[in-house]
Amino acid sequence: MAETDPEKKMDVVEVPSDSAYKPNAIANPADYMRSVAVVGVFELWSYYLFYNGNNGGGPNSGFAGLVDKMANMHAATNFIEYNATLPADKAFGADATCGPSTRTCMVGYGSSQMPLVSFILLRTGLAQLVVAFVLISLGGLGDYKLYGRTFLFWSTFISIALHFAFAFVDVEKGSWILSTVLLFFTLLTYNMSLSFFFGAFPRLAKHMPSVYQKIDEGATVKEVDDEIALQRSRISMISTYWSNIGWAVPLLIYLGIIFMLNPDPDAGQTYWTYNASAILFGAYWLIFAVPYFMLDKKRPGPEIPAGVNIYTEGLRQAGEALKLSKKLPQVWWYFIGFFLYCDGVNSCGTLLGNLQGQYISYNVLNSNLFSLAQAGSSMLGCLIFWAIQKQFKLPTKTMLQASVVTTILMYSWAIVGLFSKTLGYRSKAEFWFFNIGAGLFYAPFWALQNTYLTDLIPAKKSYLFFGLFGIMSKCSAFVGPLVNFLITAVAGGSADYIAFIPCTIISIVGFFMIQYSDPVKGRADVVKFEEEEREREAAALAN
Repeated sequence: MAETDPEKKMDVVEVPSDSAYKPNAIANPADYMRSVAVVGVFELWSYYLFYNGNNGGGPNSGFAGLVDKMANMHAATNFIEYNATLPADKAFGADATCGPSTRTCMVGYGSSQMPLVSFILLRTGLAQLVVAFVLISLGGLGDYKLYGRTFLFWSTFISIALHFAFAFVDVEKGSWILSTVLLFFTLLTYNMSLSFFFGAFPRLAKHMPSVYQKIDEGATVKEVDDEIALQRSRISMISTYWSNIGWAVPLLIYLGIIFMLNPDPDAGQTYWTYNASAILFGAYWLIFAVPYFMLDKKRPGPEIPAGVNIYTEGLRQAGEALKLSKKLPQVWWYFIGFFLYCDGVNSCGTLLGNLQGQYISYNVLNSNLFSLAQAGSSMLGCLIFWAIQKQFKLPTKTMLQASVVTTILMYSWAIVGLFSKTLGYRSKAEFWFFNIGAGLFYAPFWALQNTYLTDLIPAKKSYLFFGLFGIMSKCSAFVGPLVNFLITAVAGGSADYIAFIPCTIISIVGFFMIQYSDPVKGRADVVKFEEEEREREAAALAN
């Protein structure tokens, strides 16, 4: 890519000269909404720290272990009953437990049982399917008035309240089914909060002080757009970095709680240790959520047009976004590729989490140490990727695909476990490798994917596209889990490993579709679309 300024190569795309884009023209303040309040230092840091609190460490790994522990305890009971029916020469030892080395852990009752890994995949898939439906219905409303901020507010505080509800779950005597339902709604509200949070950062980037300074100095359109792109990348990467800090800090505090509640945490733990994790992550999020809503400067979108039904507007806009596939084809190549990649990788993550939990017998100390390793390497990974991108002026897509390739290679190692009894995530050393690798290579992806999307979408449709994007990200990976649920349900003894094959294939297909998307063509499409929208609005006013 040809660049005019070596200091601004990152995230800059070149647009064909025959488009409506006039890069050398003086930027018009009205086009960039210069009159809107500038982003203040405290407001910006409240945004970073909101993600520090909303780190997902609780429902995705922390107290989610409580639910998996309860399901595993139920599966252990089923295994004992199954073992008692076997002939003496085929029965397992009295101290044997279900797992890859004996019999796949099964949950359910009587003849209606399924592998534990299938149940976890089904639970994940159904939860994300509901998230997808909710975001399609409500996501588009985020572009109007203050709906995006309102949805973020309610989804945040409902999710925090559900975190605290886990304090009352009895791990030993409670219902594993009811705890699963509670986790379902916690994940639903958490993922909604995350999606509307992501929808806010493109607007912040557009109103940063450095952007306004460029406009006031009479900079060209290209110079202002380059600065906005730089700020988008900066805000996304820094907020992701703080999210990883927010994951690590509660884990460090939790480490102290583990030793406080358990005299010998290597041998086992009191059941209430799981509940303490939910209280800790809920309180941590609450502390950092409140300042954001106090300091956020309300920047409302346009009014809802006359005749629009707010309860179906999200669905209408989803249909509108689909129609835009002809005008904005690059974003849809990215969307579909991203959807497939995340479906495969998220399913792999669920499968590996199940294997890891069974390997360490859901020991909270070992689980916490693994999570700490992943959190620490996540921070390091974000810094490394950002430093490489800044040093070599690499475009966002290059860094994004580097993360994709290394992550696929890391997860696909589990396929070896289908053919080996000692390799393929069958040892503690391999689980250390997985957790450290996931941080180094996968964590930067979540900052880069947001930045790359903003290169392909119109700014005025950010909430709509980020809402749809949320459906295709980690908060709505339902196709992969549901497909692999069917595969593992009939796989018998190999259920714990066989699903890694389709997951890897899906991820690789997603990689090639992302690679096909072109940010140069995407920027030209956006400029042409925005020009047509301005002409349409002008014609409407004239009439």
